[in-house]
Amino acid sequence: DVDHTYGAKYGLVNLTSNAAIIAYVNCFEKLGLDAAVLKSIDKTKPATLRFDSSTACKFLQEVKVDVPMERSYEEKEETTGSDASKKTTKTRVMKLLRSSTKSMKAVNHVKEFHWEVEVNWSISVYSGTSVEEKKVVKSRTYTTTLITQSKGGMVSTNLPPIELSISWLLQQIDMVELTSQFKVDTEDRDTKTPRRNNAVQKALDFAAQLRQWCQGIESNFFGHFQKHLLQKHNPAVQKPHTFTIRHLLGVNNQYSIFNPILPLMEESGPSDRDDGSNGVESKSIIELQCSNDNNDEHKTLLTSKDISKLLNEHVRTLEGAFSVIEESWPSDSSGDILSSSEAVLSLLSNHLRELSAQYTETMSYIESMMENQLIAAIGKRLTPNDLDKFVKFHNARLLCPMPQPFSHDIRRPGHYPVGLLSIESRDGENECIHSHSREVVATSSLKISLSAATVLELTGHQYLHGFMNHRFGTSHKRHQLVARARQFSSFILVIG
Repeated sequence: DVDHTYGAKYGLVNLTSNAAIIAYVNCFEKLGLDAAVLKSIDKTKPATLRFDSSTACKFLQEVKVDVPMERSYEEKEETTGSDASKKTTKTRVMKLLRSSTKSMKAVNHVKEFHWEVEVNWSISVYSGTSVEEKKVVKSRTYTTTLITQSKGGMVSTNLPPIELSISWLLQQIDMVELTSQFKVDTEDRDTKTPRRNNAVQKALDFAAQLRQWCQGIESNFFGHFQKHLLQKHNPAVQKPHTFTIRHLLGVNNQYSIFNPILPLMEESGPSDRDDGSNGVESKSIIELQCSNDNNDEHKTLLTSKDISKLLNEHVRTLEGAFSVIEESWPSDSSGDILSSSEAVLSLLSNHLRELSAQYTETMSYIESMMENQLIAAIGKRLTPNDLDKFVKFHNARLLCPMPQPFSHDIRRPGHYPVGLLSIESRDGENECIHSHSREVVATSSLKISLSAATVLELTGHQYLHGFMNHRFGTSHKRHQLVARARQFSSFILVIG
């Protein structure tokens, strides 16, 4: 709602794009891609960020385990005895009644198969095609024991590598000053709007590739690989897991991480602008390049100082989430399948997806803002039909003779028309195109062979038609040739 100029939209795109680049680097730094690694990458070759994961299984032993069942059985037994004693006059018999209870408990005999599983995953970076010379920036290798109730099913696996090209990201960073230098070239002939230009399109392509890379880690590594290991672990005596895949994939919902990609403007006067110096100590390894451009077009944009504060808040919330994860989740050396490293990886992959989605929505928002302003200024949304009407109106005033609708009757000289031939649009309105036409002098007749014994000779007037088709943006009209015959009439149409 802030009044601004058309050039301010380009400044807003540059500002939010640089903020997105720094936010990406903040997350990559937590994955091990720090300033030293960035400077060591060969910029003359394509750079790739690679995620690898594998498991190695080894059978240890077979163990028989007695598992008590929950049900128990009780049996009661009654025994009867007698005691006879002699007396002088008669014999008395005494009967004794005894009872006893036996308790029996069922036990299930289960065979357990113990496996030693070594899990390894790593994030590395390499230049060109030198995969063997890759530099590992973050990894975890641990050995754990899995118990199954069948001897088969545990095999060593190697997941396909998940790769992300970071060449575009490195091109936007000045490695000497460690500053972000994204800027839309307004002088480029391919620059149509603040959104429709080569610079922003490459940034959106990288955001889409980054989102796909993060989704690959979540679905392949966490959703299948790690979940498969946890499901295979099936001991006879179950012990509940402290953390499961559900906790791992939902770790992003437990922490509020600030998103600094915000298309904001403010109402400020000339005295509120900075003098080109930031004045705020940056917590990111990449800083925002300060601009000395204090013209009236950029007076509504946030200053470099404000953007640095937003990026510092992004770093602060990231570090706060990591400290809580390290305290609550098992350490890397614990041997658990899920540790703090996996939790951090899950958190960053989710957050990188949010950053890329936010940047895409920001660019669309700026484009829609400009579109709404144009519609409000013109009074309606322009369509290809409006362009056709505009061209027809001005062609009628500028061209002599003016173009005529391509709709011609089919007749013999001195007879009533037998049909109609036209070229019409296929958008449902069936409007005829407007073309120029000129009669040409025929030097010879046109002969068409219908069969070996029949030749059709075409005589009469011949016309040459010219039509200029206009395109409205990426949309264009489609046309069709329409031939109509009157009732009880016919004619032959030859095309080619």
